[in-house]
Amino acid sequence: MEFRPMSDAASSAPRVALLATLDTKSAEAQYVAQQLASRGVRPVIVDMSLRGESPDIADVPRSALMARGATSATGDDRTGAMETTATAARGLLSEWLADGAVDGALGIGGGTGGWMSNRAFESLPFGFPKLVVTTVVKSTGEDDILLLPSVVDVAGTNALLRTVLRNAAGAMAGMVQSVAETTEPRPAIAMTMFGVTTAGGDVARAALEAAGYDVVVFHATGAGGRTMERLTREGRFAGILDWTTTELVQNIAGGLCDAGESRLSAATEAGIPQVVVPGAIDVINVMPPIPDAFAARAHHWHLPTVPLIRSTAEESTRVGRWVAERLAASPAPAAVMIPAKGYSSLDVEGGPFADPDADTAFEEAVREHAPDAVSVTTVPAHINDPDFAREAAQRLLSLIDAANAAPTPKE
Repeated sequence: MEFRPMSDAASSAPRVALLATLDTKSAEAQYVAQQLASRGVRPVIVDMSLRGESPDIADVPRSALMARGATSATGDDRTGAMETTATAARGLLSEWLADGAVDGALGIGGGTGGWMSNRAFESLPFGFPKLVVTTVVKSTGEDDILLLPSVVDVAGTNALLRTVLRNAAGAMAGMVQSVAETTEPRPAIAMTMFGVTTAGGDVARAALEAAGYDVVVFHATGAGGRTMERLTREGRFAGILDWTTTELVQNIAGGLCDAGESRLSAATEAGIPQVVVPGAIDVINVMPPIPDAFAARAHHWHLPTVPLIRSTAEESTRVGRWVAERLAASPAPAAVMIPAKGYSSLDVEGGPFADPDADTAFEEAVREHAPDAVSVTTVPAHINDPDFAREAAQRLLSLIDAANAAPTPKE
């Protein structure tokens, strides 16, 4: 479906896809469209309704999405229609983006329209302006879809809702009209951190930045690790300093910050150098009250609502094997650096998580299962010691240099 013809002046304006279920949100969508137009933005209204005929304000009627596989809600089956409609809209947006025919995407709706807009926007690339106004706000933190709570229901055009919709239009206009950076981007390195590994992580980051790299830090909360892995697969990084691998033990022990079983596989798949550090593998995040399964373990209240549990030697062994086996498959240079005096600010002599046996269990497992091609180095320092941080950064820089100097395999 093509955009409606516009005058030369209007056709040169930034274009924003406006997604809404027009069978229930027609007036609201029209108000947002007017607000966008008043700011010099060309709205293109996409009807996401699950049944019925589209009103005249639709630039892309429901029939156009049905031609792309969208189905109608029948009987009790609404979720199937929601999925197919969102998928059809996603395909349409991807085509427009590839053709340079759209500059942003804005969705409005309650539970149904908000969910479909969010679903349709998930495949849009990082940095592309995308915003959803909805009554049901939920984010995994794995993408940059902006969620604006409508506060009141998206029903009618009362003064409170108009304020929210006007702000949404203003935010979208600002994003699509902003001027992109003209400076040449520096090569990027991905890095993971946690509060209990930040002191050393900041030193390592500064050393990498001083070497000319743009360092992108991911908070190792589960969502952070998954996002880093996804962006790594997209080819955004020259190397990875996996400073904080707590997400591995969280997966093993059932902690909150679980990034899934594919964690630590993206760098291998992408064929880029990586240095792995057992940062915060002593830490398991749980929800209060402390579960019975962890009641006998050492714990620490990191925040008033976040108790941390100390991992065991058996869990540390499993983490060590996980690291070794993932790095063993890497076609690019890979190394493990182990700070012998502790893996977090809690895992320090006299600290609440001090457990040399558990830390040693990790090291022994890594050395047992890592092949000779994977360098394993133990440094007599704590993870937050500046010298250890600088050494880890330098190790990654050396691996990147070695990878860049290696001859390219012939086809």
